[in-house]
Amino acid sequence: MSSLTDVDFEHTGPGCSAGVLLRRFWQPVFVSEELKVAHPVPLKILGEELTLYRGEDNVAHIVEGRCPHRGLVLSVGKVEGDSIRCRYHGWQFDASGQCVEQPFEPKCFSSKVRLRSYPVEEYFGLIWAYLGPDPAPPLPRWPGLERYGYFHVVEQRKWNYFHDLENTVDDVHQRWVHAEGIYQDAGNAGEIPASAARATDYGLMQYTSFPSGYLRKLALFMPNMLYFNSGAGVLRGFKSFLWNVPIDDVSHKMFFIFIATHLSPEEGRNVAEGVRAGLRYVETLPTVENVVDSVLSGRMRWEDVDSRPDLVLIEDGIVLKGQGVIPDRSKNRLGSSDAAIILLRKLYAREIARIERGEPPAVFSVPDESILSQIDEFQPEPA
Repeated sequence: MSSLTDVDFEHTGPGCSAGVLLRRFWQPVFVSEELKVAHPVPLKILGEELTLYRGEDNVAHIVEGRCPHRGLVLSVGKVEGDSIRCRYHGWQFDASGQCVEQPFEPKCFSSKVRLRSYPVEEYFGLIWAYLGPDPAPPLPRWPGLERYGYFHVVEQRKWNYFHDLENTVDDVHQRWVHAEGIYQDAGNAGEIPASAARATDYGLMQYTSFPSGYLRKLALFMPNMLYFNSGAGVLRGFKSFLWNVPIDDVSHKMFFIFIATHLSPEEGRNVAEGVRAGLRYVETLPTVENVVDSVLSGRMRWEDVDSRPDLVLIEDGIVLKGQGVIPDRSKNRLGSSDAAIILLRKLYAREIARIERGEPPAVFSVPDESILSQIDEFQPEPA
């Protein structure tokens, strides 16, 4: 690889180096309360068609997406116990993916038929899947945060996942894209702060220091988990987590968890329920995608977009999709304020090079509570 512009950050399907990297880590894939018993759903993650279902024992399972007999999607199948039965010819598969029944086959060969199945866990209201090689690593957990109120935001975005990774670590965009965001909260809307980034054992930290003394920090846990504890407005004080999870090469889902650690558990649960009610209101508005496309097509001006609870997603959507679904990064002219983006690309390039040499990705520090506390307490050295 002669330069960072030669690195394939974007493609994450089976066999792609970035996909190999992402498969080594647990990924959130669905909201727990939205998966009903015996109501299987189709799921696409990292370019793979999957079937997600909750068995009659209330346990969630993931198997590959199509019946190996004639290729019907199993998401239209029938759940029986912890198994799923294809609606086409009745072949039944248990939670491990093993075919256990083949009606109308006088010489049953079910023992030779097996679907891929994947480890699944549920935590903090999300369903998590591990699509990598055995053994699966432990799912990161934060027992000290479990008693607080929290809520989710899940948003599908129709452009490459790496767009949003770069955008989140690019704190400079906050000043120009989100006029009512952290720059207003910092009390120095007209000031240009100092921004820096550094490599860590878990990935990278980006921090922005304002003249008022306000310090904004965010951390990227490789490869695609972000943590920040300095949100703006109503999110000030929440511990905030974000995963950008590829659906395929031209779309991804953003899974946010916001935890109200600055409030008592009871107050936090009340606030979280109020936020959830607000999110239900957002569902009655024009979709983020429609508004983004209206601005990019010229049917609307940026200034015509009404203020709404998910305005930040619209603003980010305009500048991200406006670069192209998969942009040509070879044309980027990066400066010193892009230090976090350059570092992110270097980290991915290093890991992709390891994979292409046949080596496993590096072992990164897991996002446990001790590391989160170190991030919260971090103060940069005086300039």
